[in-house]
Amino acid sequence: MNSPTIAPPRLTLFIQRHWDWIRITLHILLWIVTFGLAFYTTSILAPNDLFVRSVFAPGIALLTLAFFYISGYIIFPKYLYSFRSFPLFTSLILLFYIIHLFTYTLLYYLHNYNPINNQYIDTRWHLFESAGLLGCFTSPRVALINVVFTSNVALIYLVPKVAKDLVVILSRSLQLEGDKLRLERDNLDLELNFLKAQVNPHFLLNTLNSVYARIFEADQQAADLVLHLSELMRYNLYETDQPRISLDKELAYIQHYLDLERSRLAHQPVLIDYEQSGQPAHYQIAPLLLIAFVENAFKHGVKGATQPAYVQVRADVDTNGHFTFTVENSLPDSKPSASRPEARSGGVGLVNVRRRLEALYAGLYTLDATADRPTYTVTLTMELEQVSHPMPTVALA
Repeated sequence: MNSPTIAPPRLTLFIQRHWDWIRITLHILLWIVTFGLAFYTTSILAPNDLFVRSVFAPGIALLTLAFFYISGYIIFPKYLYSFRSFPLFTSLILLFYIIHLFTYTLLYYLHNYNPINNQYIDTRWHLFESAGLLGCFTSPRVALINVVFTSNVALIYLVPKVAKDLVVILSRSLQLEGDKLRLERDNLDLELNFLKAQVNPHFLLNTLNSVYARIFEADQQAADLVLHLSELMRYNLYETDQPRISLDKELAYIQHYLDLERSRLAHQPVLIDYEQSGQPAHYQIAPLLLIAFVENAFKHGVKGATQPAYVQVRADVDTNGHFTFTVENSLPDSKPSASRPEARSGGVGLVNVRRRLEALYAGLYTLDATADRPTYTVTLTMELEQVSHPMPTVALA
Protein backbone atom coordinates (compact mmCIF):
# COMPACT_ATOMS: atom_id res chain seq x y z
CA MET A 1 0.00 0.00 0.00
CA ASN A 2 1.42 3.37 -0.98
CA SER A 3 2.08 5.87 1.80
CA PRO A 4 -0.01 9.07 1.69
CA THR A 5 1.55 12.05 -0.04
CA ILE A 6 2.18 15.04 2.23
CA ALA A 7 1.05 18.28 0.58
CA PRO A 8 3.53 21.18 0.74
CA PRO A 9 2.53 24.28 2.76
CA ARG A 10 0.45 26.94 1.04
CA LEU A 11 3.27 29.49 1.29
CA THR A 12 5.63 27.11 -0.50
CA LEU A 13 3.09 26.50 -3.26
CA PHE A 14 2.52 30.26 -3.63
CA ILE A 15 6.26 30.92 -3.94
CA GLN A 16 6.70 28.12 -6.49
CA ARG A 17 3.82 29.32 -8.65
CA HIS A 18 4.76 33.03 -8.57
CA TRP A 19 8.54 32.81 -8.25
CA ASP A 20 9.26 34.78 -11.46
CA TRP A 21 7.18 37.72 -10.29
CA ILE A 22 8.62 37.50 -6.77
CA ARG A 23 12.16 37.59 -8.16
CA ILE A 24 11.37 40.62 -10.34
CA THR A 25 9.85 42.38 -7.32
CA LEU A 26 12.94 41.66 -5.21
CA HIS A 27 15.21 43.12 -7.88
CA ILE A 28 13.04 46.24 -8.15
CA LEU A 29 13.27 46.66 -4.37
CA LEU A 30 17.04 46.22 -4.62
CA TRP A 31 17.24 49.05 -7.16
CA ILE A 32 15.01 51.30 -5.03
CA VAL A 33 17.11 50.68 -1.92
CA THR A 34 20.37 51.27 -3.80
CA PHE A 35 19.26 54.54 -5.35
CA GLY A 36 17.74 55.63 -2.04
CA LEU A 37 21.02 55.01 -0.21
CA ALA A 38 22.97 56.85 -2.92
CA PHE A 39 20.71 59.94 -2.79
CA TYR A 40 20.72 59.90 1.01
CA THR A 41 24.51 59.76 1.11
CA THR A 42 25.03 62.55 -1.43
CA SER A 43 22.47 64.72 0.34
CA ILE A 44 24.71 64.56 3.39
CA LEU A 45 27.94 65.14 1.45
CA ALA A 46 26.54 67.95 -0.73
CA PRO A 47 23.39 69.25 0.95
CA ASN A 48 23.18 72.46 -1.10
CA ASP A 49 24.49 71.18 -4.42
CA LEU A 50 21.66 69.93 -6.63
CA PHE A 51 24.02 69.29 -9.55
CA VAL A 52 26.17 66.88 -7.54
CA ARG A 53 23.16 65.08 -6.11
CA SER A 54 21.51 64.66 -9.51
CA VAL A 55 24.67 63.28 -11.15
CA PHE A 56 26.75 61.71 -8.39
CA ALA A 57 23.95 59.73 -6.74
CA PRO A 58 22.73 57.91 -9.89
CA GLY A 59 26.34 57.26 -10.91
CA ILE A 60 27.25 55.66 -7.57
CA ALA A 61 24.01 53.63 -7.57
CA LEU A 62 24.67 52.32 -11.08
CA LEU A 63 28.26 51.41 -10.15
CA THR A 64 27.05 49.52 -7.09
CA LEU A 65 24.44 47.60 -9.07
CA ALA A 66 26.91 46.87 -11.88
CA PHE A 67 29.41 45.45 -9.38
CA PHE A 68 26.68 43.31 -7.81
CA TYR A 69 25.23 41.90 -11.02
CA ILE A 70 28.52 41.31 -12.81
CA SER A 71 30.07 39.63 -9.77
CA GLY A 72 27.04 37.70 -8.55
CA TYR A 73 25.63 36.55 -11.88
CA ILE A 74 28.66 36.29 -14.16
CA ILE A 75 32.02 36.07 -12.37
CA PHE A 76 31.09 34.03 -9.30
CA PRO A 77 28.96 31.36 -11.08
CA LYS A 78 31.61 30.97 -13.77
CA TYR A 79 34.78 30.97 -11.66
CA LEU A 80 34.16 31.02 -7.89
CA TYR A 81 31.80 28.04 -7.66
CA SER A 82 34.04 25.99 -9.95
CA PHE A 83 37.16 26.89 -7.90
CA ARG A 84 38.96 28.57 -10.81
CA SER A 85 41.04 30.97 -8.74
CA PHE A 86 43.18 32.62 -11.44
CA PRO A 87 40.35 33.72 -13.78
CA LEU A 88 38.32 34.71 -10.70
CA PHE A 89 41.10 36.96 -9.42
CA THR A 90 41.76 38.38 -12.89
CA SER A 91 38.06 39.13 -13.50
CA LEU A 92 37.65 40.90 -10.15
CA ILE A 93 40.76 43.00 -10.75
CA LEU A 94 39.48 43.98 -14.20
CA LEU A 95 36.04 44.83 -12.79
CA PHE A 96 37.61 46.91 -10.04
CA TYR A 97 39.67 48.83 -12.61
CA ILE A 98 36.59 49.52 -14.76
CA ILE A 99 34.84 50.90 -11.67
CA HIS A 100 37.86 53.10 -11.02
CA LEU A 101 37.76 54.47 -14.57
CA PHE A 102 34.04 55.19 -14.23
CA THR A 103 34.58 56.95 -10.88
CA TYR A 104 37.49 58.88 -12.37
CA THR A 105 35.30 60.09 -15.24
CA LEU A 106 32.42 60.92 -12.91
CA LEU A 107 34.61 63.06 -10.63
CA TYR A 108 36.18 64.78 -13.64
CA TYR A 109 32.74 65.72 -14.96
CA LEU A 110 31.51 66.96 -11.58
CA HIS A 111 34.67 69.03 -11.03
CA ASN A 112 34.73 70.69 -14.43
CA TYR A 113 31.03 71.22 -15.13
CA ASN A 114 29.61 71.95 -11.69
CA PRO A 115 28.62 75.65 -11.54
CA ILE A 116 29.22 75.59 -7.78
CA ASN A 117 32.60 74.76 -6.29
CA ASN A 118 32.11 71.68 -4.12
CA GLN A 119 34.99 71.06 -1.72
CA TYR A 120 34.12 67.37 -1.31
CA ILE A 121 34.18 66.71 -5.07
CA ASP A 122 37.22 68.94 -5.71
CA THR A 123 39.31 67.23 -3.02
CA ARG A 124 38.60 63.75 -4.38
CA TRP A 125 39.11 64.79 -7.98
CA HIS A 126 42.57 66.22 -7.22
CA LEU A 127 43.43 62.96 -5.46
CA PHE A 128 42.28 60.91 -8.48
CA GLU A 129 43.96 63.29 -10.94
CA SER A 130 47.32 63.06 -9.17
CA ALA A 131 47.09 59.25 -8.94
CA GLY A 132 46.29 58.90 -12.64
CA LEU A 133 44.34 56.26 -14.54
CA LEU A 134 46.07 53.47 -12.59
CA GLY A 135 45.47 55.14 -9.26
CA CYS A 136 43.36 52.28 -7.91
CA PHE A 137 46.53 50.14 -7.94
CA THR A 138 49.10 52.77 -6.95
CA SER A 139 47.25 54.80 -4.34
CA PRO A 140 45.67 53.12 -1.28
CA ARG A 141 43.41 56.16 -0.73
CA VAL A 142 42.07 56.01 -4.28
CA ALA A 143 41.47 52.28 -3.95
CA LEU A 144 39.65 52.84 -0.65
CA ILE A 145 37.42 55.52 -2.18
CA ASN A 146 36.46 53.14 -4.99
CA VAL A 147 35.58 50.48 -2.43
CA VAL A 148 33.55 52.92 -0.31
CA PHE A 149 31.70 54.33 -3.32
CA THR A 150 30.58 51.02 -4.80
CA SER A 151 31.91 47.78 -3.33
CA ASN A 152 30.81 48.05 0.29
CA VAL A 153 27.08 48.10 -0.46
CA ALA A 154 27.48 45.56 -3.27
CA LEU A 155 29.29 43.18 -0.91
CA ILE A 156 26.34 43.37 1.49
CA TYR A 157 24.11 42.30 -1.41
CA LEU A 158 26.50 39.55 -2.48
CA VAL A 159 26.64 37.78 0.90
CA PRO A 160 23.04 36.40 0.81
CA LYS A 161 23.32 35.86 -2.97
CA VAL A 162 26.45 33.71 -2.63
CA ALA A 163 24.99 31.87 0.38
CA LYS A 164 21.83 31.05 -1.60
CA ASP A 165 23.88 29.90 -4.60
CA LEU A 166 26.02 27.62 -2.43
CA VAL A 167 22.92 26.08 -0.85
CA VAL A 168 21.44 25.45 -4.30
CA ILE A 169 24.70 23.93 -5.57
CA LEU A 170 24.98 21.71 -2.50
CA SER A 171 21.35 20.60 -2.83
CA ARG A 172 21.81 19.76 -6.50
CA SER A 173 25.04 17.90 -5.72
CA LEU A 174 23.31 15.85 -3.03
CA GLN A 175 20.38 15.19 -5.36
CA LEU A 176 22.71 14.07 -8.15
CA GLU A 177 24.58 11.82 -5.73
CA GLY A 178 21.29 10.34 -4.55
CA ASP A 179 20.16 9.83 -8.14
CA LYS A 180 23.49 8.16 -8.93
CA LEU A 181 23.16 5.80 -5.97
CA ARG A 182 19.58 4.96 -6.91
CA LEU A 183 20.63 4.34 -10.51
CA GLU A 184 23.45 2.05 -9.40
CA ARG A 185 21.05 0.17 -7.13
CA ASP A 186 18.53 -0.18 -9.95
CA ASN A 187 21.25 -1.40 -12.29
CA LEU A 188 22.34 -3.98 -9.74
CA ASP A 189 18.75 -5.13 -9.33
CA LEU A 190 18.42 -5.41 -13.11
CA GLU A 191 21.63 -7.42 -13.33
CA LEU A 192 20.45 -9.75 -10.58
CA ASN A 193 17.02 -10.13 -12.18
CA PHE A 194 18.66 -10.84 -15.52
CA LEU A 195 20.86 -13.46 -13.90
CA LYS A 196 17.81 -15.05 -12.28
CA ALA A 197 15.75 -14.82 -15.44
CA GLN A 198 18.24 -17.00 -17.30
CA VAL A 199 16.92 -20.02 -15.37
CA ASN A 200 13.78 -18.49 -13.87
CA PRO A 201 10.65 -20.06 -15.47
CA HIS A 202 8.47 -21.85 -12.94
CA PHE A 203 7.35 -24.43 -15.45
CA LEU A 204 10.95 -25.55 -15.91
CA LEU A 205 11.28 -26.28 -12.21
CA ASN A 206 8.02 -28.21 -12.18
CA THR A 207 9.13 -30.15 -15.25
CA LEU A 208 12.43 -31.05 -13.62
CA ASN A 209 10.59 -32.35 -10.57
CA SER A 210 8.37 -34.47 -12.82
CA VAL A 211 11.41 -35.85 -14.66
CA TYR A 212 13.07 -36.65 -11.35
CA ALA A 213 10.02 -38.60 -10.19
CA ARG A 214 9.90 -40.59 -13.45
CA ILE A 215 13.57 -41.59 -13.59
CA PHE A 216 14.22 -42.05 -9.86
CA GLU A 217 13.77 -45.82 -10.00
CA ALA A 218 15.25 -46.33 -13.48
CA ASP A 219 18.48 -44.30 -13.30
CA GLN A 220 19.64 -43.11 -9.87
CA GLN A 221 22.60 -41.17 -11.27
CA ALA A 222 20.46 -39.28 -13.77
CA ALA A 223 17.92 -38.61 -11.03
CA ASP A 224 20.64 -37.07 -8.88
CA LEU A 225 21.62 -34.75 -11.73
CA VAL A 226 18.03 -33.62 -12.15
CA LEU A 227 17.76 -33.09 -8.40
CA HIS A 228 20.86 -30.88 -8.31
CA LEU A 229 19.61 -28.87 -11.26
CA SER A 230 16.20 -28.57 -9.61
CA GLU A 231 17.83 -27.21 -6.43
CA LEU A 232 19.67 -24.62 -8.47
CA MET A 233 16.40 -23.58 -10.06
CA ARG A 234 14.61 -23.51 -6.72
CA TYR A 235 17.29 -21.27 -5.23
CA ASN A 236 17.04 -18.81 -8.12
CA LEU A 237 13.26 -18.75 -7.91
CA TYR A 238 12.51 -18.57 -4.22
CA GLU A 239 15.65 -17.58 -2.31
CA THR A 240 17.18 -14.65 -4.18
CA ASP A 241 14.36 -12.10 -3.97
CA GLN A 242 15.66 -10.83 -0.64
CA PRO A 243 18.76 -8.62 -0.24
CA ARG A 244 20.48 -11.11 2.10
CA ILE A 245 20.45 -14.90 2.25
CA SER A 246 21.88 -17.32 4.76
CA LEU A 247 25.49 -18.13 3.88
CA ASP A 248 24.92 -21.88 4.16
CA LYS A 249 22.23 -21.67 1.46
CA GLU A 250 24.57 -19.77 -0.84
CA LEU A 251 27.30 -22.36 -0.26
CA ALA A 252 24.82 -25.19 -0.83
CA TYR A 253 24.01 -23.58 -4.18
CA ILE A 254 27.74 -23.66 -5.00
CA GLN A 255 27.92 -27.35 -4.06
CA HIS A 256 24.96 -28.24 -6.27
CA TYR A 257 26.69 -26.48 -9.14
CA LEU A 258 29.94 -28.38 -8.47
CA ASP A 259 28.06 -31.69 -8.39
CA LEU A 260 26.59 -30.93 -11.81
CA GLU A 261 30.04 -30.11 -13.15
CA ARG A 262 31.43 -33.36 -11.71
CA SER A 263 28.80 -35.32 -13.58
CA ARG A 264 29.25 -33.34 -16.78
CA LEU A 265 33.03 -33.80 -16.71
CA ALA A 266 33.00 -37.34 -15.36
CA HIS A 267 34.86 -38.70 -18.41
CA GLN A 268 37.53 -35.99 -18.40
CA PRO A 269 40.66 -35.78 -16.19
CA VAL A 270 39.25 -32.96 -14.05
CA LEU A 271 39.51 -32.90 -10.24
CA ILE A 272 36.79 -30.87 -8.52
CA ASP A 273 37.29 -30.34 -4.80
CA TYR A 274 35.26 -28.42 -2.22
CA GLU A 275 36.20 -27.64 1.40
CA GLN A 276 34.12 -25.80 3.97
CA SER A 277 34.76 -24.85 7.59
CA GLY A 278 33.03 -22.76 10.23
CA GLN A 279 29.34 -22.13 10.92
CA PRO A 280 27.92 -20.49 7.78
CA ALA A 281 24.33 -20.78 9.04
CA HIS A 282 25.10 -18.00 11.54
CA TYR A 283 25.83 -15.40 8.85
CA GLN A 284 24.16 -13.92 5.78
CA ILE A 285 25.37 -12.70 2.40
CA ALA A 286 24.00 -11.11 -0.78
CA PRO A 287 22.58 -13.86 -3.01
CA LEU A 288 24.35 -15.09 -6.15
CA LEU A 289 27.53 -13.27 -5.17
CA LEU A 290 29.92 -16.24 -5.26
CA ILE A 291 28.79 -18.26 -8.26
CA ALA A 292 30.61 -16.04 -10.79
CA PHE A 293 33.99 -17.02 -9.30
CA VAL A 294 33.19 -20.71 -9.69
CA GLU A 295 31.77 -20.34 -13.19
CA ASN A 296 34.88 -18.38 -14.17
CA ALA A 297 37.11 -21.23 -12.98
CA PHE A 298 35.37 -23.77 -15.23
CA LYS A 299 35.13 -21.38 -18.17
CA HIS A 300 38.79 -20.36 -18.20
CA GLY A 301 40.44 -23.24 -16.38
CA VAL A 302 38.71 -26.41 -17.54
CA LYS A 303 37.00 -25.66 -20.82
CA GLY A 304 39.15 -26.79 -23.71
CA ALA A 305 41.80 -28.36 -21.48
CA THR A 306 43.76 -31.23 -23.03
CA GLN A 307 45.76 -32.03 -19.90
CA PRO A 308 44.58 -32.97 -16.38
CA ALA A 309 42.89 -29.96 -14.77
CA TYR A 310 41.45 -29.08 -11.39
CA VAL A 311 39.12 -26.67 -9.62
CA GLN A 312 39.39 -26.20 -5.86
CA VAL A 313 36.82 -24.22 -3.89
CA ARG A 314 37.38 -23.37 -0.23
CA ALA A 315 34.96 -21.54 2.07
CA ASP A 316 35.84 -20.56 5.62
CA VAL A 317 33.97 -18.39 8.10
CA ASP A 318 35.30 -17.75 11.60
CA THR A 319 33.44 -16.84 14.77
CA ASN A 320 33.86 -13.10 14.10
CA GLY A 321 32.09 -13.22 10.74
CA HIS A 322 35.26 -13.01 8.65
CA PHE A 323 34.51 -14.98 5.50
CA THR A 324 37.15 -16.20 3.06
CA PHE A 325 36.15 -17.70 -0.27
CA THR A 326 38.90 -19.04 -2.50
CA VAL A 327 38.61 -20.52 -5.97
CA GLU A 328 41.74 -21.96 -7.54
CA ASN A 329 41.91 -23.56 -10.95
CA SER A 330 44.55 -24.79 -13.34
CA LEU A 331 45.46 -22.83 -16.46
CA PRO A 332 45.65 -24.92 -19.62
CA ASP A 333 48.53 -24.30 -21.98
CA SER A 334 46.11 -23.16 -24.65
CA LYS A 335 44.92 -20.27 -22.50
CA PRO A 336 46.48 -16.76 -22.65
CA SER A 337 49.56 -16.23 -20.51
CA ALA A 338 49.30 -14.59 -17.13
CA SER A 339 50.85 -11.41 -18.41
CA ARG A 340 48.06 -10.74 -20.89
CA PRO A 341 45.08 -8.58 -19.86
CA GLU A 342 42.42 -11.15 -20.73
CA ALA A 343 43.99 -13.65 -18.34
CA ARG A 344 43.94 -11.19 -15.49
CA SER A 345 40.51 -9.68 -16.02
CA GLY A 346 38.43 -12.76 -15.23
CA GLY A 347 35.80 -11.77 -17.75
CA VAL A 348 32.67 -9.67 -17.46
CA GLY A 349 31.34 -11.80 -14.60
CA LEU A 350 34.08 -10.73 -12.20
CA VAL A 351 33.68 -7.10 -13.25
CA ASN A 352 29.99 -7.22 -12.31
CA VAL A 353 30.83 -8.94 -9.02
CA ARG A 354 33.29 -6.18 -8.19
CA ARG A 355 30.56 -3.61 -8.83
CA ARG A 356 28.12 -5.44 -6.56
CA LEU A 357 30.74 -5.80 -3.85
CA GLU A 358 31.57 -2.11 -4.00
CA ALA A 359 27.89 -1.18 -3.80
CA LEU A 360 26.94 -3.64 -1.05
CA TYR A 361 30.15 -4.15 0.97
CA ALA A 362 32.24 -1.03 0.40
CA GLY A 363 35.13 -1.02 2.87
CA LEU A 364 34.20 -4.49 4.15
CA TYR A 365 35.90 -6.69 1.56
CA THR A 366 39.09 -7.41 -0.34
CA LEU A 367 39.19 -9.20 -3.68
CA ASP A 368 42.45 -10.54 -5.07
CA ALA A 369 42.88 -12.31 -8.40
CA THR A 370 46.28 -13.69 -9.38
CA ALA A 371 47.28 -15.58 -12.51
CA ASP A 372 50.56 -17.39 -11.92
CA ARG A 373 50.97 -20.27 -14.36
CA PRO A 374 49.90 -22.94 -14.00
CA THR A 375 47.19 -21.69 -11.58
CA TYR A 376 44.64 -18.89 -11.35
CA THR A 377 43.37 -17.96 -7.90
CA VAL A 378 40.59 -15.66 -6.76
CA THR A 379 40.31 -14.89 -3.05
CA LEU A 380 37.41 -12.94 -1.58
CA THR A 381 37.64 -11.85 2.06
CA MET A 382 34.74 -10.00 3.60
CA GLU A 383 32.96 -9.20 6.85
CA LEU A 384 29.47 -10.70 7.02
CA GLU A 385 26.38 -9.78 8.98
CA GLN A 386 25.20 -12.18 11.63
CA VAL A 387 21.82 -13.88 11.37
CA SER A 388 19.68 -13.19 14.42
CA HIS A 389 18.04 -16.63 14.30
CA PRO A 390 20.32 -19.04 12.41
CA MET A 391 18.67 -21.90 10.59
CA PRO A 392 20.03 -25.46 10.59
CA THR A 393 22.82 -26.05 8.10
CA VAL A 394 21.54 -27.01 4.65
CA ALA A 395 22.25 -30.61 3.81
CA LEU A 396 22.83 -31.70 0.25
CA ALA A 397 20.75 -34.50 -1.20
